[in-house]
Amino acid sequence: MKKKIFTTLCFVLAVSYASAQKAPVKDKAVEKETAPKDDSKFLTGKKVTFTDNEFKKQIVAKYDLNRDGDIDQSEADKVSTIIIGNNNLKIRSAEDINLFRNVQSVVLDGSIILDIDLKNLDYLNLFSCVGCNLRTFKSENLKSLTDLYLNNNKDLQTIDVSALNKLMVLDIKDTQIKKLDVSQNPDLMTLNVSTNTLTEENIKRGKKAVSTAISSPSTSSSAPQRPPGN
Repeated sequence: MKKKIFTTLCFVLAVSYASAQKAPVKDKAVEKETAPKDDSKFLTGKKVTFTDNEFKKQIVAKYDLNRDGDIDQSEADKVSTIIIGNNNLKIRSAEDINLFRNVQSVVLDGSIILDIDLKNLDYLNLFSCVGCNLRTFKSENLKSLTDLYLNNNKDLQTIDVSALNKLMVLDIKDTQIKKLDVSQNPDLMTLNVSTNTLTEENIKRGKKAVSTAISSPSTSSSAPQRPPGN
């Protein structure tokens, strides 16, 4: 009888020991599968992907700090000013500007850019695309933009600046814009629409008075000045 009891106890202890040995292995496997991936060590060398080759060429020439022929995210994040205009460059899309999330000033004057759609640039305060053959300009979540220069774009017919709450200067001289709503721009101080077909009756204003150059080439001297250096 004692022998049977001893044999049974040995069997139970053996099973318990085997289970105890397997349990940690299973837990480690689960932990390995569910643990979040830490990609921080790879972010520095991660290359940004451009959609426009000409834009990439100009950016690499000026802002490729390690001279490897590409722009990685750490380099892109260091860019505060982009000036690549006045060269008649055929940049078909300005979408790549959105890759530079810390940029504050962008000047693309003289480039050939048909459409612009700027998004989620928290620090952008000045954007200039003068004489770029623009057809459309769209913006979303540009909460710091104060100066916008889109003059001398003769194919530009509409523009929506209602979401640009900090806008202080708007230059749309020599465009085809026929209606303009600046009632949602409480900080707007200077508006240049001279040489346009836009009339005072087609400008929807807010309560604040705005200095306006309108309907006459002779008033161009009061137009806001673009930043130098391009």
